[in-house]
Amino acid sequence: MTPEAVIDRYLETAARDPFDAADFALLLGTDADLLSRWLQLLQCPADPDAFATAVAALPAERFHDLALSQALAVLTVSGSVRLSFDQWQSVLNTSLVAEALAEHLGLGKPVAVRWRVLLAASGVNLEQDPALMELLAFRGARPELLEDASLIHRLFAVVEALDLNDPLVSQETAASLLGIEPERFRSLLTTAEQRCAELIDVLGLVVDRDFDSAERLWLRLQIGILGRLFPGAGRNDPEAFAEMHALVSRRLFGSVPALFLADGPSGRLAPLGGEGPVVALTSQSSSLARCARLGERVELVDRPDQAVADREILRRLDRADGVCLPLIDAAGGGSVLGVVVFGVDEDVDQETAMGLYAAELAKHLARPGTAARGDGDALGRFRQREEKRLRELVHEANNPLSIVNNYLHILELKLAHEPEAVEQLRLIGAEVRRASEIIASARDVPEPGVERRDADVTFGGFALNDLAHRVVELHAGYAADRQVMLQQDLTAADSTLRSDEHRLAQILNNLVRNAIEAAHGATVTVSTVAGVYRESRPGLLLEVADTGPGLPQPVLERLTEPKQSTKGGDHAGLGLHIVHRLVDEIGANIDVRTAPGEGTRFSIFLPLAPREAG
Repeated sequence: MTPEAVIDRYLETAARDPFDAADFALLLGTDADLLSRWLQLLQCPADPDAFATAVAALPAERFHDLALSQALAVLTVSGSVRLSFDQWQSVLNTSLVAEALAEHLGLGKPVAVRWRVLLAASGVNLEQDPALMELLAFRGARPELLEDASLIHRLFAVVEALDLNDPLVSQETAASLLGIEPERFRSLLTTAEQRCAELIDVLGLVVDRDFDSAERLWLRLQIGILGRLFPGAGRNDPEAFAEMHALVSRRLFGSVPALFLADGPSGRLAPLGGEGPVVALTSQSSSLARCARLGERVELVDRPDQAVADREILRRLDRADGVCLPLIDAAGGGSVLGVVVFGVDEDVDQETAMGLYAAELAKHLARPGTAARGDGDALGRFRQREEKRLRELVHEANNPLSIVNNYLHILELKLAHEPEAVEQLRLIGAEVRRASEIIASARDVPEPGVERRDADVTFGGFALNDLAHRVVELHAGYAADRQVMLQQDLTAADSTLRSDEHRLAQILNNLVRNAIEAAHGATVTVSTVAGVYRESRPGLLLEVADTGPGLPQPVLERLTEPKQSTKGGDHAGLGLHIVHRLVDEIGANIDVRTAPGEGTRFSIFLPLAPREAG
């Protein structure tokens, strides 16, 4: 499966505006999983020229939606197996050996040879590519049977020997089938290694053990969908733009960043909405002005030696520290359109979310002016168009999930003699179906002013212990990767209750994952307790406890806001916000107990049956 670092770069490359087809093809040509999915989608052979033509025919908006759905397809369930970056690099290096051999032998389109070898070595079938299918058909033939075969089949035999970590056999095969002397062959291997290192450097692939591609993807989806709320007039309709900026940023960050627009004729940065200081771009004391001039991130600090205008902004944000990010017109030559200033919380790292939102703001501010918004009919047409696009995205995202589910069923049948493996596959299948249901729920957009609440809450009977055990099993591998001891302590009493199992699974998955990520090297325990009463109602207690660092007071004070996270990195801080909403929807109660250095315990009281309506 595709490594996290590659998915990260894929998301960034696909989101660029304007889109760079050459960079996109360069990245796809390094990963068999992503490449094969796009070639299947476009019904295109493994040929860079044919691929470029097919991608160019896609409308820009449709391309971005498809790119997101393809990223969803390569994300794995928590705890499942993904190629390490070193393993992925080894496969890439082998395909680059094929390219170097093709150049040495004078084969046409060496990059297409590399693509086909990459796919064939991974066992990918593409019926629309006869050359690839033929490679697979003759794969594994003994060298003596390939003496008079086409050059590409002999080349593939050499590469396959190398892929089996047997360079001596590969060297001998190259000499016998391709007439390449050992010294020259070793030189070609060195060339391939150098190209591999250069390609990784050009693509900017960085290994980050704490990176979570699923969370990053969800953040991009969220900002992209919310970004569509911005008015088409951009800076020509500042009142509407300010209204949407407040709405969207409050949803993402729990507060509204300060937004300043650059006014070329006056040479000033003016606050959107008119509230706040107006800063000259030539100011030598203001960090805000420096951010706009340099076009790069600049920090703000509320100190006596800093510009008063900057300190005014921080006071309005109610923060002692802040970050200025330039709004750069990527499609218009890189000019700076303005600056957005975020207040910073010491215990919350939101650099990724801030950067993505700044890019989204710049995109809309750079949009050519159009007529101001019309009446309710225009808004209705906008809503219908966006709902249609959202449903298309949901449909595309669900397609790969359905395929994964089908393959899991096939594996269950093949491994029927191994009960433990079958049980693991069923757990993964249940999570895939749950992911599909969550994505599908995005289609049900309520009418303006209508609350969507409890409409799809489904109460049914199930054993809480069974659910808790499944979640612990699912996260076992994830915990082990982070040196976390994950254990369970389940009541021996009857744990049957009536609740919404799907929502409760989502709650527990969020809490367990959060605990694992916050408690590196510590212990996380999932427990159930029977015989508990609240307000004279019998119920069960579901608890997730960790022995990690605990939650600091500033985080506790805004625990349910959609921004708090003590995990660092690229975490969006949405998990606990979602947990509290779901707990409320199923009629449960949640408490948290924490102390610095003593860990955190979340306790959920679950009534044995929902409260009767009326």
